Amino acid sequence: MIAAFVSFLPPFGTPAGEIARATLVAAAFAFIFVTAEAWRRRFHPPAEWTRKYVHFAGGVVTAFFPWLFRHHWTILALAALSAGTLGIARLTGLLGSVHAVERESKGELYFPVGVYLLFVLARGRPVFYLIALFTLIVADALAAVLGKAYGKHRYLVTSDRRSFEGSAVFLFVAFLCVHLPLLLMTDIDRGASVLIGVQLALLVACFEAISTGGNDNLILPLATYYLLLKMTPRPAAAIGLQLVVQLAILGVVLLLAWRTRFLSFSGALAAHLVLYAAFSLGGPQWVIAPALTLAALLIVDATVSRTVGVPRGGYHVMAIFYVSLVAVLLIFADNTFATLARDPGGLGAGHPFYVLFVGSLAAPLAVLAFQVTGATPRVRRQSTFRRALGSAALGLGAVAPVGLWQYRSGAFAEGLAVAGAMSGGAIALYLAGRRLLPAPPWSAWDFRLLTMSVLLATLLATPFHLRWLGVVGWRLE
Repeated sequence: MIAAFVSFLPPFGTPAGEIARATLVAAAFAFIFVTAEAWRRRFHPPAEWTRKYVHFAGGVVTAFFPWLFRHHWTILALAALSAGTLGIARLTGLLGSVHAVERESKGELYFPVGVYLLFVLARGRPVFYLIALFTLIVADALAAVLGKAYGKHRYLVTSDRRSFEGSAVFLFVAFLCVHLPLLLMTDIDRGASVLIGVQLALLVACFEAISTGGNDNLILPLATYYLLLKMTPRPAAAIGLQLVVQLAILGVVLLLAWRTRFLSFSGALAAHLVLYAAFSLGGPQWVIAPALTLAALLIVDATVSRTVGVPRGGYHVMAIFYVSLVAVLLIFADNTFATLARDPGGLGAGHPFYVLFVGSLAAPLAVLAFQVTGATPRVRRQSTFRRALGSAALGLGAVAPVGLWQYRSGAFAEGLAVAGAMSGGAIALYLAGRRLLPAPPWSAWDFRLLTMSVLLATLLATPFHLRWLGVVGWRLE
């Protein structure tokens, strides 16, 4: 159908062909915006409906980009034109069909960026591109509209309110968007396509449930594509095992959140994603350190509630995000190394970033312990150096001994030294940052400063750690 529609255009991939197709796409987007504005002004529907109409219709157009365009520069130009138009409309108050929603969202600006990056990454895999986009545009649109209309049971994600009904719709539709194309357009086994559809839908539904400010328009298509790359080569039995483990982790974390009130629903989803990423990309042993970190955070939360007098827990997704961000980046770095290295077992037993991973979890605990001791009158009277030293020891002791025990024979002491240096360094960097950028304790900016301190401490420790491992002999394929 697409071939017949564009048969009158200049040949595919030629400059004239790219320009002609880009002109048609730009005209299609203009038509979508005009009809959305006409609908809004004539019939006054809810702003969410017109916004999702633009989102859905524009997404359908972009879904066919692999069959319309060869060069990513054309997509970049269209993305820049779309983002520029929407940005100007936001500033000038135009296009109320897109910008009139009550919640704060920059999703219309994230979407062109997500489409361009997906087009670049999915070259040669048009079915994966199609699945990733349809999961976003179909599942997200239906979940938003039906959740708004019929959602009765709400949960909070920072300042956004979501409904369990909308999330359930997203989960079901996402499964169909993954399973049906895999079944009909690839040679993947029927059973494997069902399991991939179930697990991928569950994962992206969790991502969608904790996304804020419209960043799901960027995160969901890229996450869906990445998960397809990881899952599709695996046999059905391996996918089934991964699904069972994920459900077990989700169940345990939700039970912990319910019993302790330590985490909100969104915080529990975020914590489960961190633990599952550690298991699926690193291995079972990688779950130990984040599980210990979660237990230690529970103790820190209880201590804060007693010493500072704030209500217990209910931590949302952003608190988990800031504490675990560096660790998650190191999980992906280690998995990428294992995929690309010629001899991964020759460097750090195949996991050269594991010690840094443990240190990146001990470090935020050390900073949080320093904050808690500062709120305790008896401890606050101690010198800053003694508090920092004690806090670094607490953060290190909570995670590193058990987390590093199974790392490598004869390397425990060296790993402990690296993790300890990261914990102490993070506290020092945090204190320096507080002098430059003072922020109220436990505020969003304070958590951002914590994350930056852990990141800088990790970057400073990385060259020394890799040199100790003998990184000179490392080669990629």
